[in-house]
Amino acid sequence: MKVKKILKISGIVAGIAFVLIQFIQPNRSNPPFDPATTMQAELKIPTNVSSLLERGCKDCHSNETRWPFYSYIAPVSWLVADDVKEGRKHMNFSEWGSYKEKKKIRVVTGIYQEVKDRTMPLPKYVPLHPDAKFTDAERDTLLHWAKSEGEKMLGGSVE
Repeated sequence: MKVKKILKISGIVAGIAFVLIQFIQPNRSNPPFDPATTMQAELKIPTNVSSLLERGCKDCHSNETRWPFYSYIAPVSWLVADDVKEGRKHMNFSEWGSYKEKKKIRVVTGIYQEVKDRTMPLPKYVPLHPDAKFTDAERDTLLHWAKSEGEKMLGGSVE
């Protein structure tokens, strides 16, 4: 009898806690930006590469994040908002025009390295966004583009 009572009270407390944490919502804003100064516009990225970046990178690395339903349910909302905040801090396609040349080079060579190492898109992102999973051919397309773009910027080899 005592175990049932403890479980019932625990369930009620957990339910109340779950409802209360819904009132603690993170910032899910998409700051304004000038489309003419995005990475896609300035680098004139080929359509096939741009579509891959859109599918696998843009939600966390631009000011055009699509906020899915679960990004409104705490505590998952906190994790999603933090991932987007961190992603934008490291690389933001929408803020490309404000980057100094060194950062632009670092971003493009970083894309090359992280796609090559398969660390991006984040493994935890892909299960809920299966369209972000790149095939080997798509990875090769991104690698070729990033290497070529990086070599243009550096005037030398990327590796």
